[in-house]
Amino acid sequence: MTDPTPVTHAAVGTTAPSPGLSTPAKATATLVVVGILAALLMGALDNFVVLTALPKIVTDLGQPNGVTFVVSSYLISSTVAIPIFGKLSDLFSRRNVFLLGLGIFIAGSLASGLSQNLNELIFFRAVQGFGNGDFFPVGISIIAVIFPPETRARLIGLLSGVFGIATVAGPLLGSYIVDNASWRWVFYVNIPVGILGLIILLVTLGPLHPTEKRTFDVPGAALLAGWVGALMYALIQVSDSGWAWTDPRIVALLIATVVLFAGFVVWEIRAKEPLVPLRLFGRRVVAGSGGTAFLVGFAVFSLSTFISVLVGLVLLTPGASSADVVRDVLYALVVPIVFGAALGGQLLTKFSYRNVTALGALISACGFVFLAAISATTPVWVLKYGFLPVGGIVLPLIPIGFGAGLTLPVFILAVQNEVPTADVGAASGLVQFLQSLGASMGVSLLAVFQQWRFNTAAPAIPAGGCSPSAPPSAACVSYYQSELSALVHSYDQLFTLMLVLLVATFFVSFLLVGRLPTGKGPGTAPPAT
Repeated sequence: MTDPTPVTHAAVGTTAPSPGLSTPAKATATLVVVGILAALLMGALDNFVVLTALPKIVTDLGQPNGVTFVVSSYLISSTVAIPIFGKLSDLFSRRNVFLLGLGIFIAGSLASGLSQNLNELIFFRAVQGFGNGDFFPVGISIIAVIFPPETRARLIGLLSGVFGIATVAGPLLGSYIVDNASWRWVFYVNIPVGILGLIILLVTLGPLHPTEKRTFDVPGAALLAGWVGALMYALIQVSDSGWAWTDPRIVALLIATVVLFAGFVVWEIRAKEPLVPLRLFGRRVVAGSGGTAFLVGFAVFSLSTFISVLVGLVLLTPGASSADVVRDVLYALVVPIVFGAALGGQLLTKFSYRNVTALGALISACGFVFLAAISATTPVWVLKYGFLPVGGIVLPLIPIGFGAGLTLPVFILAVQNEVPTADVGAASGLVQFLQSLGASMGVSLLAVFQQWRFNTAAPAIPAGGCSPSAPPSAACVSYYQSELSALVHSYDQLFTLMLVLLVATFFVSFLLVGRLPTGKGPGTAPPAT
């Protein structure tokens, strides 16, 4: 790092605060951290809040088809944005790039709250997600520039901790908003928090211009956005608008996806400063970490969306608030993830990366075995002593979340300790990108699979139709029961596919090599393998 610009009492510039800073300068640096924390927490909370409110949103809009794309559009655009904003922060003012993402997120939140139909909401959620993709990579880079290493490590741990907070607070906040106000406040609540963070950073943070000239991978960004956008649009139209897979428009979009993806891979391998450093897949540990991270993201991190829809729209307990039920069910999945991640970090001090990942995959797979066997009569939960889950849908969610949590510390630690120092940053970013890509693509592709399986088994509507407002005839009662059975069965098939993906994760984990370095000295990265 070059000589820093002095820290003033007005703003932190491009410097790292030192122990000799005056109290006002330290306070200013603290406000910078508060501003970044506000943005990160807002972005992390948003998806869990929306998941809890999702049944209410689609019920009010009257468009249950394509509901999962409200989530996947956010996740996919956020994933695409991560490498783009990360690279932009290396080229331009880090503060301005961070504020740009914050402004996009605020605008997307406002527009999402004003949406009048599902298509508008899906589009504006994508805008919102694109802004969210800015927060973590650019926020981390700002921390890395303005603080010394010993302080930086503690702060990055603090910033990472907001995701644990979000898993607990998000469902609670979502259910509170839905129970006490319009679902539109799920999005509006972001606006004052975002504006506060924007003002704090404008006042306290200098521009942080980069000291090294680098180039932006424009073709790589265009190809990435192109193939993801083409695939996303095709999936939305198949699931939401009823376009057939053989429709010439869908065929054209899928061909474009394949061509653009192939072009993206070839370009990123050859580019001097690639947006996504795919060359690192030549290292076995990166291939193993990236592959398992992608599969866990695809199968497990997309599960929260489908559970929210299944419980909130299909198997809702009579007389219960959908938001409250979804909130409590989500806790059965996300809280074990937090505990599993904590234990996984401890297990890595005694066992290899491969063993911890394989164990986590098997535990999650066991949960999916039971989740794939639910029926239309399966209760949401069966409790003993009034609080201990012993059955129902929530019981298998606990091992699924716990097993996935065990794997979370492995991926980044493996590449950080097993690749040469020069590639640590790029390899860590690649693995994080792949896990996020897996989660976002999983929601979209698995939603289409579930819709296809339901359409295949759905019963024919009785002659004359069935109106919800009319007294139900025997034929209509039978139709509704058959429809519910077909819908739940389609979710069973979906969970079975997720089980297959977890089994694949178990085998891919054998690509992982090494274990945490022992002793007090730093680990030595092995040569490329």
